[in-house]
This record gives sequence, structure tokens and C-alpha cells, in this order.
Amino acid sequence: MILVIDCCIRGEKSATKKLYESYLHTLDKNRETETVVLKELSIAPLNTEEVELREQLVKSGNLQHEMFRLARQFKEAEEIVIAAPYWNLSFPSLLKIYFEHVAVRGLTYDYEGNRCIGYCKAGKLSYFSTCGRYIGGRHMGAEYVKAFAYMLGIRETQAFVIEGMDIDVSKREEILGQGIKIRRMLQEMKVIK
Repeated sequence: MILVIDCCIRGEKSATKKLYESYLHTLDKNRETETVVLKELSIAPLNTEEVELREQLVKSGNLQHEMFRLARQFKEAEEIVIAAPYWNLSFPSLLKIYFEHVAVRGLTYDYEGNRCIGYCKAGKLSYFSTCGRYIGGRHMGAEYVKAFAYMLGIRETQAFVIEGMDIDVSKREEILGQGIKIRRMLQEMKVIK
């Protein structure tokens, strides 16, 4: 199953949404896909009571509790696609809140001595993002997602970012189209999978 995490706050107007959807269209149509649209979820940062409940549930082995639904779904996915625009040096805060709900010690990761061991089954995570300006290699959101995936045991992570979308808004669709074409070309050449 491919798990898609859509953090495209602008919905259908989002260039990032168009970018990740262009990727999904290149995949095997027989593969099951589940999409989680974060703006449609009722998730909030974990508070003290929730953290304590979570710790009690994990300690008692009750990992089927509803509180862990997103974490179980993330853990079981064979491939993960995350789409989030570049906002305030990384991504919208809603994605960080989602990550808080997914990172459950004893379910999606744990420690062996001083080593973190990830339990997620996904062999690959793809991160899609678009940026209004040019940021070069300073996409902290992409770096965060790569580190998060590694912590949870996902060793193959790729980020595809299109920059400069708002420098000349009259060229926005052209830039997006060129970026999608380049991504497809790289995929066909097996530079990216």
C-alpha cells in the first residue's frame, strides 16, 4: 500500500499537490493507495495528559488503541509519499503535528542501547515540495523529513523540490510544468525511482 500524506494547505490550488499527483500517475494503477489529507484531520499537538496516556498504553502493550491509528497506518505502508509546500523555512506546522502522532516509541521505533531502531515497513519515502523563491540546498523541511524517515527505519528517501514559483507569478504554471517534466525524465532514466 502507498500512503500519501497530503499537507497541501491550499487544496486544489496547491502547486505541491499537482506535483505529487503527477508522480502518483506514473505508478502502477493496481497498487492500493491511501491518502491522508492533514487539513481534514482533527489533530493537535500532544498535551501532557495525552503523552502520559500514550506512555501507559505502550507500557501495557495496548498498541491497537485509536490513539495509535495514524502510527499503525504509517508503520504498515510499503511506500510513503509526503507533500508539503515550503513554509517558514520548512513546512506547515500541521505536518510536524502529524509526525508527533506517528512517532510512537514501541510501535514505529524504539531504542537498543544508544541506537534508534525503526519499525516502519516502507522501503521508500518520497517528499514533494514547491517553493515561492529559490532556496538552494537550505530546505530544512526536506532535511527534517529525511531524518524522520531514517529514525523510523526508512532508508531510501528522496526529495523533489521545485523552486522559484512566485518570483514571476505569470510563469508559475510553466515552472511547475517544467519541474514535473524533469522529474518524469529522471524517473524514466532511473536516476530517481
